[in-house]
Amino acid sequence: MKFLFYTTYNFLLILVFPIFWVVSFFNHKLRDGLSGQREIADHLKRFNRKRDPMKKVIWLHAASAGEFEQMKPLVSRLAGDSRYHLIQTVTSPTIYLKIFTDKRFDAVIYLPWDLPWRVSRFIRRLQPTIFINTRHDLWPNLLRSLKKNHVPSILINANLYGSSKRLRPYWQWINRIVFNQIDHIFTGTGRLAENLRRLYNGKVVVVGDTRFDQVFERAQRNEHAWLPSEIVRDRPVVIYGSVVDSDLNIVSAAIGKSIQRGDNLLHVVVPHETHERYLIPWEVGFFRIQTKSARLTELNSYAGEPILIWNRVGDLADLYKFAQLAYVGAGFTTGVHSVTEPAIYGVPAAHGPEYDLLDEAIELVNLGISTVVMTGDDLAEFLKLAERPEVLHQKRAALDAFSQSFLGATDRILDALREYL
Repeated sequence: MKFLFYTTYNFLLILVFPIFWVVSFFNHKLRDGLSGQREIADHLKRFNRKRDPMKKVIWLHAASAGEFEQMKPLVSRLAGDSRYHLIQTVTSPTIYLKIFTDKRFDAVIYLPWDLPWRVSRFIRRLQPTIFINTRHDLWPNLLRSLKKNHVPSILINANLYGSSKRLRPYWQWINRIVFNQIDHIFTGTGRLAENLRRLYNGKVVVVGDTRFDQVFERAQRNEHAWLPSEIVRDRPVVIYGSVVDSDLNIVSAAIGKSIQRGDNLLHVVVPHETHERYLIPWEVGFFRIQTKSARLTELNSYAGEPILIWNRVGDLADLYKFAQLAYVGAGFTTGVHSVTEPAIYGVPAAHGPEYDLLDEAIELVNLGISTVVMTGDDLAEFLKLAERPEVLHQKRAALDAFSQSFLGATDRILDALREYL
């Protein structure tokens, strides 16, 4: 079965890559990725010229910006240790451009395409002591080559929810082959561990999720006055985080009802995408409920509008510091986005019914801390909590206890990795 899988997989890869090359002429991210692939050998040569043969090489991989955020607590602890070289590979051009000058790494390199000869050559030249991956960016030839070269492969923050396609009967045999090339898996909860054991015969350890460590450490450093007092004007703040098109009707209806009943709230809407074509529908939606909104980029003419559209990326995690309540988007489509940030800041949150992809979201709902809304009326009712300080205090205390129980995953992972380092 292994021979059949790898033969078919590699044959399909060889067919697909010429298509990528053609598409890259019309897609700048693919074009940047192709350019990065051509630079891999040069990056390795530069690293090997300066490497210390007495140091062990730790190879970290984060596919994109979200995965790199999860890797940050591990990076911050390893970067100060003179016994190691740190090599960071990425898949996304976006995160590559952000971190390629990061001095904590000895090199930042694109992950080579998963062609057997490319990944084998990369591993032979890099000679890593260990490979640490996060989440679910699993490449069959890469994992197979690591195993052949006796390089331990570690997966942290492993996520496999019950409805995943990986667990469907006709995909299970493929995923068993891929997963069982990994030497050690760390995951966040017992439920995830049970799902992983349906595919993986090795060691699965429940340690928590490094995302909580990252958000907590970021919160400790958050001293930016993202929302000046002249904008807040003593109003309770509600953050609508990472909202998408499917949230529009629910959110606009709830804000409309809140304003009609005289609530004096500042509604900060943070769309998941900030390009113009994603912002205009929100402005039209607020116009239909006869409510004025302002954009962050137009604050020089801000006149106290009750709705502020935050059309700048990268600020959401820090904005929760100023919130009394939050609504987390995408719960009516692909699945609610991260509930970790509001939880760390002690902000009670609401979201739609599609939340079973995140164990922490399930736990928060089961504990009665988060609120599931189905309609604009439900969300409008939730917004009344902004005027109920005793309830907010109780929920904040529960959120603090919940968050504390999830912290420490990074240190537990590092303790377990000592057998490989």
